[in-house]
Amino acid sequence: MKLFFSILLFASFFLLNSCSKKVVPAEVAEEPMEPPTVVEERTVSGSFQSVTGVMDELSCYCSNGGYVTAEDGVVTAVCFEEEVESCEKITVTGYMTSRSIESNGACPGGMMGFLKAMSYIVGETDY
Repeated sequence: MKLFFSILLFASFFLLNSCSKKVVPAEVAEEPMEPPTVVEERTVSGSFQSVTGVMDELSCYCSNGGYVTAEDGVVTAVCFEEEVESCEKITVTGYMTSRSIESNGACPGGMMGFLKAMSYIVGETDY
């Protein structure tokens, strides 16, 4: 019995000792996060219809906005820092973004994408 107990004690010691010596891989260092994707500038040209002061869906997302309709019929919602009047020809450069709002009575909650204007030229351009 003493021999059985000694063997059991030795086996227990060996198993416990072997568990403590397990090679555990070192924690993998977190890879540095990639920088956010660079926002690409986008330029649209066409006729511009202002909706400033008009109850339009875009008015719920920005106070000085409207729609640029390109020659191919593509319509782009655009938001400006200042009021821009409707015109036959405009070229707007900016970046696409979106904004979400909660319902406030006049405007239903939701999200809308639009071109945030950084610069614009009214009239014909060389490009």
